[in-house]
Amino acid sequence: MRNLQLWRTSARKLDYLCEEIACACYGHHGGCPAGELFLCTHNLIVRCFGNDGRLKWSKDLSEISSLRNVPVSITYLSLVNTLSIGLSNGELFGMTETGANCELKGICEDGLLAKEWSHDQELLALVTKDYRVILMSCTYDTVNQVNLLSEEFGAKEFITVGWGKKETQFHGSEGKEAAKAKSDFFVDKHAILNNKILISWKYHGSLFAVGFSLQGARRFKVFDRGGKLLYTSERQQGLEANIAWRPSGNFVATTQKLPDRYLVSFFEKNGLKHGDFEIPVSENIQVENILWSQDSEILTLVCKDLQEICQKILLFTSSNYHWYLKQTLTFNPQQTISKIFWDNDFDMSNNKKLHILFKSGKYYTYTWVWDVDHSTGKCEKDDAVVGVIDGKKMLLSSFRHSVVPPPMANLEIETNNYIDSIVFLLIPNEDDEYNKFLACSSNTLTFYEQVQKKPLEYKISKTIVLNKFDFPFQYYNWYWWKKNLLIVIALDNDSNYKMIEFEILEDSLKISKSKALPAAVVRMHSHPLIPKVYLHLETGKVIEYNSDGLEELTESFPAACAKFCVLPIGDLGYFVGLTHKGLLYLQDKVIMNNVGSIFIHTDYFLITSMKNFLLCTKLTQDGLAAVIDYDDTESADVYKRRVERGSKIIVVVPNDTKTVLQMPRGNLEVIEPRPLSLKIVGEHLNSLKYYEAFDLMRKQRINLNLMYDHNPQLFIKNIDKFLDTIKNNSWLSLFLTDLENKDTTKTMYSTSYIYTKGNKDCDKKINFICNMVRERLNIAPDRSSRVLPLLTTYVKQNTIQDLENALLIIKELRNEELNGTKLPVSSDEALKYLLYIVDVNKLFDVALGMYDFDLVLLVANRSQKDPKEYMPMLNDLNAMDENYKRFTINKNLKRYLKAVECLIKCGPSKHDELKTFVKYHSLYRDALKMLTPKDYIYKQICDDFGLFLKLKKQFLEAGIMFERADNIDKAVECYKESLEWELAIKLIQHLPRDEFKEICYDFVAALKQEKRHSEALRILEMVGDNENEMIMYATENGEFKSAIRICYTYDMHEMLDAEVTPAVLEEYNNLKDLLETNLTNFKSYKDRLEVVRVTKKNAPARNDNIPYYNRDYDLYSDIGSTIGSSTGSSRSYRSSKNRRKHERKVASLKEGSQYEDTALVMALHSLVSSTFELRPHVREINLALCCLYKDEEARILQYLLEGVMQEMKESFKQIWTNNLVIEATNAVITAEQNVPEGGSVIKQGIAALEPHVRIAPVIQDVRWKLNMD
Repeated sequence: MRNLQLWRTSARKLDYLCEEIACACYGHHGGCPAGELFLCTHNLIVRCFGNDGRLKWSKDLSEISSLRNVPVSITYLSLVNTLSIGLSNGELFGMTETGANCELKGICEDGLLAKEWSHDQELLALVTKDYRVILMSCTYDTVNQVNLLSEEFGAKEFITVGWGKKETQFHGSEGKEAAKAKSDFFVDKHAILNNKILISWKYHGSLFAVGFSLQGARRFKVFDRGGKLLYTSERQQGLEANIAWRPSGNFVATTQKLPDRYLVSFFEKNGLKHGDFEIPVSENIQVENILWSQDSEILTLVCKDLQEICQKILLFTSSNYHWYLKQTLTFNPQQTISKIFWDNDFDMSNNKKLHILFKSGKYYTYTWVWDVDHSTGKCEKDDAVVGVIDGKKMLLSSFRHSVVPPPMANLEIETNNYIDSIVFLLIPNEDDEYNKFLACSSNTLTFYEQVQKKPLEYKISKTIVLNKFDFPFQYYNWYWWKKNLLIVIALDNDSNYKMIEFEILEDSLKISKSKALPAAVVRMHSHPLIPKVYLHLETGKVIEYNSDGLEELTESFPAACAKFCVLPIGDLGYFVGLTHKGLLYLQDKVIMNNVGSIFIHTDYFLITSMKNFLLCTKLTQDGLAAVIDYDDTESADVYKRRVERGSKIIVVVPNDTKTVLQMPRGNLEVIEPRPLSLKIVGEHLNSLKYYEAFDLMRKQRINLNLMYDHNPQLFIKNIDKFLDTIKNNSWLSLFLTDLENKDTTKTMYSTSYIYTKGNKDCDKKINFICNMVRERLNIAPDRSSRVLPLLTTYVKQNTIQDLENALLIIKELRNEELNGTKLPVSSDEALKYLLYIVDVNKLFDVALGMYDFDLVLLVANRSQKDPKEYMPMLNDLNAMDENYKRFTINKNLKRYLKAVECLIKCGPSKHDELKTFVKYHSLYRDALKMLTPKDYIYKQICDDFGLFLKLKKQFLEAGIMFERADNIDKAVECYKESLEWELAIKLIQHLPRDEFKEICYDFVAALKQEKRHSEALRILEMVGDNENEMIMYATENGEFKSAIRICYTYDMHEMLDAEVTPAVLEEYNNLKDLLETNLTNFKSYKDRLEVVRVTKKNAPARNDNIPYYNRDYDLYSDIGSTIGSSTGSSRSYRSSKNRRKHERKVASLKEGSQYEDTALVMALHSLVSSTFELRPHVREINLALCCLYKDEEARILQYLLEGVMQEMKESFKQIWTNNLVIEATNAVITAEQNVPEGGSVIKQGIAALEPHVRIAPVIQDVRWKLNMD
């Protein structure tokens, strides 16, 4: 599908050349990367010309050789910078250093007929006049000699045992007589006259072929690198004196002229014919030479037209096993080609630079590149028409409507002239301007316009004949910018370039503007939004052409690009260039390498890579940024998919999803990248084209949730239109079946919905849509025909109730059919569909759970279930009472709550079974809800439930259940376990006094153990038979107010003075000592912390290279301890023993320890918190002191606590500094980042501080002080 387009051309007249050229070559070396042209004339003058056609140096060989010599071959050896020249008398010269040094390398005494160096310049093949093939090394030492005319086949002569003879083969329609027919071989007189010897090397130098005439026929022999004869070609009629080994090495090409055909024939290295194709020329054409481009893609024929007496060059390429005539260069009769060869520099546009040298001294170069000629519209009116050149034929394919594999096409247009290029109108405005193109044929422009889209049809709208050109492609790079404007690059005989703008008239072109150019233009492209054309020069620079003229831009490429386009991003345009080496440029920077092809779609930019994948990104700034960084970081903004190796983009259909790729062998593959599909789907959904969107999503296997997720509000608003559009029940059922409680715009298609807000209620999407669709279908006039989607809405919600509703619909249909109603969807069809989407066993169970045996039999009969399995069960159920039957069904279906309900309805006769069933399935609470406390079975179930809870150690709940079951002993026992003494005392009021007291004292002992002293005192007061015991209990357990109250209540002042007052004073002294100790410790810890921090600040920087830096040594200096704890880290501990040891080490207050500062902060925080927690206790002690008339002691204790707290508060900012908070938080983050996967890690140093310890203690406001003033 690609055409050979002219990328650059040049025309030169070689200086100081008046002699006839005998042979020529072209070479590159370090001193002249652009290359030099070397010539040898018939009078033995060697000349060297630069790339500009100027003479650099010359050398006359007649000074050291005979004038009667004729040059046979001239070759430039770039590895040694030497020019090798072979003369007919056998002399071999080597010329170096601009011709100053000319040395005779060797001589063949018998003279030379042919000479050719291998491509690696290591071997030289010669054929002497006595027909000996001589192989020499690069030092001109003879490797081997072989007689060319010997009848020996070669070392690898075929061995046959008679299999596959012609007589045993099947000859099809020719019949058996064809096996007996003998092929007549006659002597070709032309071959006898043309006894030219030709040598052609395989590219890697492993083999070479020598063409010659033998017994009246042209043949060739194949030799290896050692000069050993391997094969001799088979005898073929009409072979000519042309031979060229394809550089890729797979076959040898030659020409073959038969009575009715003129062929290019291909031979394998073993000499057997491999295939051929016919040369599309007239009978008056004679092929003079055949050669290959260095990349093996272009086969070149040099032909002579005997009728018009002119020469033509035909360029053939192969694709999908078809040979296309891509270009035909026809020269004037006055011009005779002296030498033609392809450039061998791999840096020159992928080796497609053709050099043509004429005897007159004119020198032309043509550089070709591959490109696709396709229509350039950006909307649905453009049919993505691609034009392919094949000689005088144009093969047109419209990829919007069909995909036709090459070499076939939708339309084939035959013309009278060879076609040079196809140019489509760039900016179509009106409907009839889309898909228009012009065909350039020599000096004729033929304009075509589309008549019909399907099948594709074109007609000629106008033909314009220009003045005859001096040489082919004097005008090149035609660019049809606007409907009436053409731009072309013109070249004169001195390689001066200019840009010409033509106005298209009715039957001619009118020059409107002409501008001289500084260099050759290789590509042109217009701005997509602004009327400007950008000219890309061979130097890499970009020139802007507008109404004001030409202007060189600062944005340019470092090198010329084979593909050049302008990427539209918003209102801006970015230059994008792709070199033949696969470098993708954006403006002046390389953003990607190994790129095979690029294409600008309506909304996307597509790239194929030589790494076998396709990239696709939106034409936005974010998409462009993602492509720029893609080689470093793959982004979700860039869609990626695998493609076949070597795939190239041919065309992407505008506003469509079809992306046409061509494989290296030439066949086509159409893919539809997901972003393009999602873009089209989104446009259809926004336009409410639900049928088109659904059809595309179904074909592309796009998740149908996108129908709703794309725009939920729009879908809900137009649900009726959606249901009216999607008439196909299968499609609607497919949509409902595909529903998920997920937002696909934030999951699988998130890259195409980056700026879209997600659906917040997606977790209820299935129920919402099913309910909405069901509501519409139930009121729709065609409800009877939409039964299947209606069933799907119930099945998708997938609850027992919904499945029951689905079965009810089928039962309704069944009843209507029994009444004689003819329905669009029968009950059998509906049931069959339901069984397809729901497991038959599940549906059978649902029908059984409806207690409708007719429905059960209906489901079972339409399934694969064996009647022997279910009929006995149904018969047994029919024999039971209704409630017990339902209980049995629910029990089998594991619907235990309903089973309990049905079993309760069976009455007292089934209470034992009910009790067992509830106990077995632990359904106590549910059963109790269904019963009343008056029921006898209620208390039995409560008793069982109490025992169940007791085993689970839920003693309070168990006690309540035992109490409901009137099991007082067990209830009291459970209340004892839960210390619910009030509930227990409520139940034991009727017991004897001794038993009552025993239970009360049990509760007192248990409450005392739990330090619930006030409650224990209440129980003692409730017993009320030992006041001394109550006072002593209150005094011993710190309940001083209660002790004082009891003393006054029972008038026991002696106990007040003897027991209570000394105990209060003792507690006062203890609190006073504790506060003074806390204050002393606080000041000590605070001062030490300040010293440690100062030492840390003055310590040298941490050095992780010290081997013992992170080890837990017990003896560290102060400096070492502060450094060790300054950085949070983490360490793994495999045992709890090591973990506890580490925790103790972190909390160690030993001076000089590794984590001393951390331990001091922890100790200070604990000290402050415990001191402030003493406030309620101090208040209680002060109240007791005041009651005992000890006001001074109360005042001292209150002032002491107030002073300690004030001292601590004033030091908060010095201890818990901002740096401490920041360092501790960063240390924790670092420690958590270093946690190994699955490992157990304990934080060290400052990272071990809990979050509440990193800040000062939070002091709650507590009312604790008394007014003592």
